[in-house]
This record gives sequence, C-alpha cells and structure tokens, in this order.
Amino acid sequence: TPAGSLIAIVGPTGAGKTTIINLLMRFYDVDGGGVYVDDQEIRTLTRSSLRKAFTMVLQDTWLFSGTIAENMRNVKPEATDEEIIVALKGACAWEFVEKLPEGINSVIKERGGGFSEGQAQRLAIARALLRDAPILLLDEATSALDVATERKVLKNIMNDERPRTCIVTTHRPTVLSACTRVYAIRDKKCVV
Repeated sequence: TPAGSLIAIVGPTGAGKTTIINLLMRFYDVDGGGVYVDDQEIRTLTRSSLRKAFTMVLQDTWLFSGTIAENMRNVKPEATDEEIIVALKGACAWEFVEKLPEGINSVIKERGGGFSEGQAQRLAIARALLRDAPILLLDEATSALDVATERKVLKNIMNDERPRTCIVTTHRPTVLSACTRVYAIRDKKCVV
C-alpha cells in the first residue's frame, strides 16, 4: 500500500484488530509467517528502530498532567507553538483549545481530567500528528467522536502535506468510504 493511504481493519470485538496493531509494533512476534513493512520482515529490525516509524493512538487515551503544549512537546520537544497549533487543527482540537482562557498553555489535569473523552482523543491524535511518523496507527482512537468530526479528522490526516499511511481499527462502517483499502477479520482470517 503506498504512503498516504488510509487503511481500515474492521471486525467484531475480539476478532483480532488490536492484535494486528500489536504485531506491527512488535509488542509480540508471530509464531508463524511474517509481518512486513516496506517489504522488510519486521523481526529483522530492532524494536526501537521499527517503533520510530510508527505513532499509535489508542481508544483509551493517555494525557499527562501539565499544559496542552507540554503534552504535545512530549513527542517533539523543539516544537514551536505554531507547529502545535497546526497539529491541533489537523486533529480538530484547535476549535476547543482556542476557546480556553490559556489556549495551548491550559492545564490538563491528571489522566486527561477537564476534557471530554472525545476532546482527549483529539488531543492525543494531535500529539501523534506532531510526532510526524510515516505510519499512524489509530486503534479505535476516534470512537468517542461524532461521525462528522471523525470524517473531518481522517480527511485532515490524509490531506496533510506529509504523506503518511494511516491504519484505523474500527467498528464503524462510516469510516470505510474514505479508505483506500479495507481489511475485514472474519473467522480468524484477514480478507480484503
């Protein structure tokens, strides 16, 4: 699949969508066969070099105590305020961050306190966009967003100036029309 593709992995709960993401990240290795990225079997790469190619956002987001800007700079310490705002806009988070009294210097309470689940997901996606890895993994990471916002976030990701492959695991059929390729997990098999 070429860079700049949006790929969906769909299937019921427990089918193995997250397992595929975990295999890509080498949280564990396959017992048989192989997992390839850019035609290279990932077990030939160190875990740290492989993980530099990925940014991952989970359904259950994690945000650090501190300001929004500090959270963003956790993945890119040298990021300018302007770069942070561009990432927030890409994740449709700027629309609520801009309205906060302190903007990007507003404080995030422990475990994302002070923000809704959907806002926290958008902040986590913005942080992933700021990191600027070539492959973005969204593991049910837009589940708390309404359909229109989810579509806008995915459109922004795919229209970003830096082409990246985005792999989305989802239960929602609304995402599928925007995808370059859809893989369905059925009966323990992944089919196109």
